[in-house]
Amino acid sequence: MQFMTVEQYQLVKKQAKKILNTYTTTKDQKVIQAIQALVQEKIDEKLTFTEISQQLQLQPIFNIETKEQLHYFLNDIKPYVIPFQAPTANELKKLFPKEKKLKLPNLDSYDWKETSYLSWFDAGTNRKYIVYREEGTLKGVRGVFSHSEKVGICTVCNQHAKVGMLLVAKKGTDLGTYTKKGNYLCQDSKACNEALSDLSKFEDFVENLT
Repeated sequence: MQFMTVEQYQLVKKQAKKILNTYTTTKDQKVIQAIQALVQEKIDEKLTFTEISQQLQLQPIFNIETKEQLHYFLNDIKPYVIPFQAPTANELKKLFPKEKKLKLPNLDSYDWKETSYLSWFDAGTNRKYIVYREEGTLKGVRGVFSHSEKVGICTVCNQHAKVGMLLVAKKGTDLGTYTKKGNYLCQDSKACNEALSDLSKFEDFVENLT
C-alpha cells in the first residue's frame, strides 16, 4: 500500500543521506544516536502512519552505513510512493489554450515518483511552464524565464543551484494594463523536484505568481 507522497519520499531520502554521512564521518555512538533521534523526529513530523508495517518499512534507515545500503533502501521504499498523477498531452493543451503551437515535453521521460510538479522550458519562446495539482485539480502557470550563470537560492526547493528569474504577466485592474510578478527558480526542474521536501514552499511560489 502506497503511503508516502513524493515530497515525503524526498524528505526521507534526505534523512537517509544524513544518516550515511554521520556513519562515514564519526564513530562516536552518542553523535550517531543524536542524529538518529533527529531523523526520527523529522520523519514523525512529516509522515503519518496508519499501520505499523509502514513504520517498519522505514526502520532500515537508521543503519545505513554504505552507499550501497542507501541505494537498496531507497529502491525498497520507492514502491510505497504515491506518484504525481501524470497529465495527458490534451490536458496540458487545455491548460494553455492561447498557446497555438505549444511545445510539450516528453511525458514518458518523467519518473512520476520523483515529481511534485511538472515543468519544462521552451527555448524558442523563452517561456517556462509549470503544471501542478491543487486538491486534485490540474493547474498551470507560464512565464518568461531568464537564465543566469550565477548560483542562487531557489524559492521553491531552497537549494543553492543555477537559477533563473520567472516573470509572469497578469492583467491589471485598469483596462489594458499588466502587472509582472517574478521569483527565482531552479533551471533544472528535475533537480528541483528531487530537492523539494516541503511542498508549502512551492505552493507559496505559485500563489505569489498567480
